[in-house]
Amino acid sequence: MRPPDFEATVRWFQASVVAPHERGRRAPAPADRFVLPSRTLRPEQRMAIYADAYLARLVEALEKDFPAVARILGPRAFHERCRGYLERFPSRSRSLNSLGRRLPEVLSGAARDLARVEAAMSDVFDAEPAEPLRPSDFARIAPERLADARLDFVPAFRLLELDHAANPYIDAVRQERAAVPRLKHVRSWMAVYRKEFQVRRLDLKEPAFAALSALQRGRTVSQAVAAAARSWSDPPKWLQPQIRRWFGEWATEGFFLRLKR
Repeated sequence: MRPPDFEATVRWFQASVVAPHERGRRAPAPADRFVLPSRTLRPEQRMAIYADAYLARLVEALEKDFPAVARILGPRAFHERCRGYLERFPSRSRSLNSLGRRLPEVLSGAARDLARVEAAMSDVFDAEPAEPLRPSDFARIAPERLADARLDFVPAFRLLELDHAANPYIDAVRQERAAVPRLKHVRSWMAVYRKEFQVRRLDLKEPAFAALSALQRGRTVSQAVAAAARSWSDPPKWLQPQIRRWFGEWATEGFFLRLKR
């Protein structure tokens, strides 16, 4: 039998490494057509080493991107979940940047919330750079014009509504503390963004989240303020100065890309 050409061998090798970990993928040709046996291993056993190493590398990459999820699940459960995830959502890119984008879909409860935050952190880290509006830019805008304006967000920004207070737990894990706080089951809101080449997380109050969420949906600034007011529980007179402080902080942190009519 004439040996296969180089390109055919490369395609077969890739398929043999990947196929065991993808549901429904057609099995490649038998290994003995391409690989010689060793003194101790049959051809298919030799290929199994590469297939196992490939999966282990992907799980290792997920563990680096999702350390809080790995901590709360424990090593064995995390690896099992990752293997199931990779069978359902196999890697389709030369880059591992987006490998865990859909990991929250295979998790539940606290682990799902942690995964949503850590997936957002990865997305924000890889987002396109953009020059945001600064507080000085807003200072030059007339109040009446700003009230009727809409704001675009920078690409490196994500807004999350969660069922757990995830930030303290994630902080403890990423600071490699021996003990982590209890993950409280309570509604929480968070902005995940990149500033000065660092990914940051900002806990939000519900009215602040309501305002930012309205802006993300294309509402005007005045409509966003009204959305905040609907979930505001403190005395009404305190809302206006709080709104000013929030917008000042958001502008300083670089949330907004441009003003549009």
